[in-house]
Amino acid sequence: MAAVAVSAILAACGHAPVRQVAAGATVDLAADRLPAAAAEYRTTVAMQSTEHSHAAEVLPAEAVLWRFWRDADQIVIERPQLGLGELWQRDGKSLIHRKLYHAERRAIEFQEDDLKMLGSHPAWSKLGLLLDPAILAGLIAEEATESDGTSVREYRGSAAGAEWHVIVRLDLALPVLIERETGGLSERTELLQAYVLAAAPWPPTAGDSYDNIDYADLGDKEYDPFVIKVQAQYGHDHGHSH
Repeated sequence: MAAVAVSAILAACGHAPVRQVAAGATVDLAADRLPAAAAEYRTTVAMQSTEHSHAAEVLPAEAVLWRFWRDADQIVIERPQLGLGELWQRDGKSLIHRKLYHAERRAIEFQEDDLKMLGSHPAWSKLGLLLDPAILAGLIAEEATESDGTSVREYRGSAAGAEWHVIVRLDLALPVLIERETGGLSERTELLQAYVLAAAPWPPTAGDSYDNIDYADLGDKEYDPFVIKVQAQYGHDHGHSH
């Protein structure tokens, strides 16, 4: 895509250049350690329905704002509208995940074995990039272009049963745009703000003082109203998705 078209997309996404990163700087998107960064995103999901009609009807889109913080060994995602947070930490080769419920000031912690049992053990590179690097590797990559002194690269194509359009900032290794279409589902994630981590204007909500429950111990708290609520979600809600 021409540079002017990419610039138009970046402007539409509310893209804000990061002045503290050198212009033209790039990083390896598949690297194990990506730059420490923070970002705010908006994800919009729309579905088409053909019920009661031969013509497809686009249902009202649902948009969620969320924030993302990444450093070498910790990733935090928060959905302020929903009062939910996710914390991912790695200790050596072990991965720990904590789901944070801010209104209740409680958390559910998943150890490595819990995540494997639940089939929710994403690679650190996927968590850090907000997209599986293997997906990018399967798409057609355009030449990197400069927009407001920031290097970006655009990707298009089919992978994992979906059509993709992705634009990535190469200085901070942050997606600017992720568009995915599969079946009747259309999902668009767009970058609203981006910062080097030390300059982020909003810190993650501190959850260190929350009542922490090990996932393995949920069965011992089967009459706890909070546990009843969160257990009802785990058949379809646990995992890393936006």
